[in-house]
Amino acid sequence: MSELQLSAKLVKDLQDVIAAHDPSATDPGVTSQYLCAVVGFLLGQQEMPEQQKTEVIDNLGAFIKHVADDVAKQSQQAKPPPPPPPQDAFGIWKPKS
Repeated sequence: MSELQLSAKLVKDLQDVIAAHDPSATDPGVTSQYLCAVVGFLLGQQEMPEQQKTEVIDNLGAFIKHVADDVAKQSQQAKPPPPPPPQDAFGIWKPKS
C-alpha cells in the first residue's frame, strides 16, 4: 500500500465537496457517514469473496481508529499546558508613594 498524503487541506476540500451535495454535511459526523458510505459503495463494486471484503472492512476500521487516535494525540500536544491552579496570596501590599 502506498503512503497516504493526508492533510488538513485535503480533508477540508472533501468536506466542502460533500457539503455542496448535502448542506447537513457541514457537521463532521454527517461528513464521516458519507465517507464511510463511499467506502462501502466502492467495496460493494469489487468482485472479491465475502470473507475478504469483511477482512478489508475490519482492517479499514482499525486504520480509522489509528488515524483518529494519532490526530487526537497531535491535537493534545499542540495545546499549551493548563495554567497552575491559583494559590493563596500572603503578605501586605503597600503602594509606593
